[in-house]
Amino acid sequence: MATPSETPVCRIDDLADGEMKQVKVGEHDVLLARTDGQFYALHPQCTHYHAPLVKGILYGHRLVCPWHNACFDIRTGHRLEAPALTALPTYKVRIDGEQVFVTVTTDEDTVENPMAAPDSNNAETFVIVGSGGAGEFAAEAMREGGFTGKIVMLTASTETPYDRPNCSKDYLQGEAPDEWMPLRAAEFYQEYGIEIRTGQRVVSLDAATKTIELESGETLTYTKALVATGGKPNELPTPGVDLPGVHSLRSLHDSKKLRELGEQHKKIVIIGSSFIGMEGAMSLRKLGSEIDVVGTETVPFEKILGGKIGRTVQSWHEKAGIRFHLGRKMKAIEGDGIVQRVVLDNGHTIDADVVLLGVGVKPRTDFLKGVQIADDGGVLTDEYLQIADGLYAAGDIARYPTPDGAQRIEHWKVAGQQGYVAGLNMAKEDKQAYQNVPFFWTNQQGTRINYIGHADKFDDVIYDGNPETDESFLAFYVQKNAIKAIAGVKRDQDIARLRELMQSGKTPSVAEVRAGMK
Repeated sequence: MATPSETPVCRIDDLADGEMKQVKVGEHDVLLARTDGQFYALHPQCTHYHAPLVKGILYGHRLVCPWHNACFDIRTGHRLEAPALTALPTYKVRIDGEQVFVTVTTDEDTVENPMAAPDSNNAETFVIVGSGGAGEFAAEAMREGGFTGKIVMLTASTETPYDRPNCSKDYLQGEAPDEWMPLRAAEFYQEYGIEIRTGQRVVSLDAATKTIELESGETLTYTKALVATGGKPNELPTPGVDLPGVHSLRSLHDSKKLRELGEQHKKIVIIGSSFIGMEGAMSLRKLGSEIDVVGTETVPFEKILGGKIGRTVQSWHEKAGIRFHLGRKMKAIEGDGIVQRVVLDNGHTIDADVVLLGVGVKPRTDFLKGVQIADDGGVLTDEYLQIADGLYAAGDIARYPTPDGAQRIEHWKVAGQQGYVAGLNMAKEDKQAYQNVPFFWTNQQGTRINYIGHADKFDDVIYDGNPETDESFLAFYVQKNAIKAIAGVKRDQDIARLRELMQSGKTPSVAEVRAGMK
């Protein structure tokens, strides 16, 4: 017999292995999942952006969010992969005959993965240089891995870790309030003994002596350290780039300033048709500004997504009133003490009150001593993300080994997951290799494009659906007769499932993909 607090939600045979459904338990929505003959009940929304998990996928015991591919263990609710930070509440399931019952014992929205408490008797110090996604996930992983010593995070920013991807999206548009941006409340860092020192610029880290020198002149020593300093905007040797009115979009401060300008309906010229540039164009246009985009490519994203998708994305922006000047370079920025116009290499001029430079970033590694620096400015890591004795790297600066050679990926989920793996490896004796398949997303005029894998170049693109005519599609990028990356629009479950296959070494072959198109 069921107790009064229990609710019958379905019969056993209503759900097959690998299936999920959302059910009601009193006033609560609950996700019910079945795998290996066992039933599990969890909070139904991802703890990252509240995506409906019933629209995600189950892969064994891995529950994958449909929007940004955060991953949870359905047996415990524990967060397994970024970009989610917190775990999912789980609920009691009981089987009585052929009936499945669920009891909701709490209405908490979030719970934490198990983490160790700090111990003042532990004299070891772990230092994190950088406060982005990699640094945040690393700090939590250190505690999750059982480290009880001192954790110090050093950042030149005046902010504690925040949701950086939102700086070019809802926050820039004025749709996300300030309180949405911090990744954790101040009380969280206090509870777990994570000391965040803002306004602390590191000028030197010596891997041999395990010392860190700050701009203030202070010197710190570390037991182990993680470098997660991200990138700094590329500098252009263009006349006029130092004029007032020239901006970059890399930080929360940058986003706030640009939002103020966008709300004044300024004439804004964006240099670069990259993801940041195009998201910035979208958001500033939504604020009512007049937007021109200058890009060296003849089609936006052509090198990454291919011409067919690039032309489609461009058309979305053009329908929103954004003007493009493609296949062009900026020759100069002109103005009498302030930005007034942009001059292109063909002599054409564009009136401008503001110029936003979206021309990529360079790894911030120039302060490192005794560390091997790659040609692109990144640092070379081993499979455990270690770069020297007791020293690790994660995020935009890390060039890590893969079967296809060393890769350096500049995306939020990758940074977070690398930070998590590095943090665990710093805390535990039994290290794990970083082997995650890259994932990123971009919002282009309200349409989310998800991308998995990595293809810095490709020989062919196989389409399931037509990007130029269909609302939903997949694009498979082929290099040397192998699928190396996949992009998708409104094919969230397919992307999540394909990433799990890629991560399990079961990437479909080119022949299998082509056969599936028939």
